[in-house]
Formats: sequence, C-alpha cells, structure tokens
Amino acid sequence: MNTFRLITFSLLFTLLGLQTPAMAVFPATISAEDVMVRVPMPGRTVTAGYLTLKNPTDQPQQLTAVASDAFERVELHTHTHVDGMMRMHEVDQIEIPAHGEVALQPGGLHLMLFNPLIELVADQSLDLTLHFADGHSMLVQAQLSMPPRR
Repeated sequence: MNTFRLITFSLLFTLLGLQTPAMAVFPATISAEDVMVRVPMPGRTVTAGYLTLKNPTDQPQQLTAVASDAFERVELHTHTHVDGMMRMHEVDQIEIPAHGEVALQPGGLHLMLFNPLIELVADQSLDLTLHFADGHSMLVQAQLSMPPRR
C-alpha cells in the first residue's frame, strides 16, 4: 500500500509540475566547494568570488552565468598575460571538464561582483545562483571574507 501511495503521489506531482528537490528536472551533477566572496575594500563597489566546481559526469559542463540578489550584477572573468602584463576580462562561459574540476581562484578564473545591494559583513553568507549551458541552475551559499592584507 505504501509503494502504491508513493507512486501515485509522484505521478500526481509530476503531472502538476510540482516537483520536490529530490524529483528535480535536472539532476544535480555539478558540485561546488569552497564558495567564497570577498567583502569589498572600503569605498569600493566591486569585489571577487571564488569556488571549485566538480563534474563527475561523462560530459563536459559549462557555467554560463551567476546571479545574486546581493549584487547588481555578477560576471565570469579570467586573467591573461598580454605583453608582460596581467589583464582581466569577462568570459562567456567556464568549462568544467568531464570527470574533472575547475577552480575559480585569485590570478585565474573568478567571479566579479558589482555594486552590492546589501551590507556585506565578513563571516556571514549570501546566495549565488549558478546557471549552466544545459539549462539547469544550482543555488550555493558563499561565505563572506575580508580581502587579504597586503
């Protein structure tokens, strides 16, 4: 009887489009670790975010956008060496190789977060929504930290 109820409710939820997290349309194939956003330096309205994305699947995945209610906008960026100078520029997507990982870290791929819409306090957290080329999205929590002292 319990199996019949489970199947009936699952079918009903699916037909009505009411899905629980365990019944998500896109399986959570990518994982995010060490998600961190730096608190902007005083007087600044731009900061950086870092994380590691792991892909256990047989297909490469692409991170295409990141959004947050805490910022006006978020962009995907990288650093490149041009004529002996490090330059930062926006990228359209970040590839996560099949059975691999990609680290967004200082001096390489990273998030640029513009114009905070809330007060950012170290040791608190905020939500980031990661959007992927296959259409799925993933909500992660980023820990806020102070920028390193130089």
